[in-house]
Amino acid sequence: MSNVPAKLLQNVAEQTPKAMVAMLIVSITYALVFNILIPFNILMTWFCLQILLAICRIYNAKMFEKHLEKEDRKRLANDEVIFIALNVFQAFMWTASSVMLIIYARQPFEFVGFILIIGIVTAATLSMSSFFKAYLVFFILMITPQIAIMLYFGEYQHFALLAFIVSYIPATILLSKSMLDSRISSIKAHEDVEKSAEEFRRLSIMDNLTNIYNRRYFFEMAKKIMAIASRQQTSVSLLMIDIDHFKKVNDNYGHQAGDFVLIHLARVVEASMRESDIFARIGGEEFAILLNNTSMNDAKRIAEKIRIIIESKDFLYNTILIDTSVSIGVAEMTQEITTIEALYKQADTHLYLAKGHGRNRVYPV
Repeated sequence: MSNVPAKLLQNVAEQTPKAMVAMLIVSITYALVFNILIPFNILMTWFCLQILLAICRIYNAKMFEKHLEKEDRKRLANDEVIFIALNVFQAFMWTASSVMLIIYARQPFEFVGFILIIGIVTAATLSMSSFFKAYLVFFILMITPQIAIMLYFGEYQHFALLAFIVSYIPATILLSKSMLDSRISSIKAHEDVEKSAEEFRRLSIMDNLTNIYNRRYFFEMAKKIMAIASRQQTSVSLLMIDIDHFKKVNDNYGHQAGDFVLIHLARVVEASMRESDIFARIGGEEFAILLNNTSMNDAKRIAEKIRIIIESKDFLYNTILIDTSVSIGVAEMTQEITTIEALYKQADTHLYLAKGHGRNRVYPV
């Protein structure tokens, strides 16, 4: 399984095509500069392999993006192995470029190869540091042959370069690690901002106590749903639900008991709803359900079902059984009632009549 953060892999995938374009430009320059020194067939074989490598690397980057989108961690782990293998091959190819200079060119062209490798390793810090393990493999495989080449020639200037390599290695690794840490910090900061924004949005539309929608969001959504229903000539109904004698619950058992009833009643009602319904706490002990594509008769049947469920439900607070029932007013959007405000007023009137007729009932019957 892949253990590299997805956004770091995404960064690697995005940077790879750019890095491959840069690599091909350097490869073309190498071929043009040294074509008079290195046999043509050997140079062209090397260059064609570089092109093949670039194609494989870009394809590997596309696979990263595809499997990241699907969140396929198993295939991502395979992509990482392929990525490392391709970088091993890339290091081999650039080492081969140095060896060709040693074989076919005179001194001091080994220094040209050395400078070329150092430049490539440094540039790779930008494109590969997000995948630190792969970069370390690439770095070691690129630098180690250069150390061997400098030792092979063994002159003072070669030992001088070795001294600089000794300081270059930790400095470059630290730079790469620093860039990785910076990217991880940036990702975490971005995720924290996203979480904060999502939490802010959730708080702006949800009732803190019952964790259902609040009044403001309910009216916003109701306006949109009713506008669509009006255009499509479909039905919309509204249930206004009020807990009977809720003040007595607070007075007799305390506000914590009242909160308990509100929370559990919301859960019970929510469990019996459809996904298309909008359920919200309007205020205090009053709730509303907007029933999309639902006629008056169907709405009354749904309201009666909810009433029976609440009446039969045991609201056990600590050791206290709190008898709970609800009164429900039902209203339907008509040619005269076209706004949520008018629909709400009609349902509220019917709720008042339900309570006036003895509570624990649906009105109209």
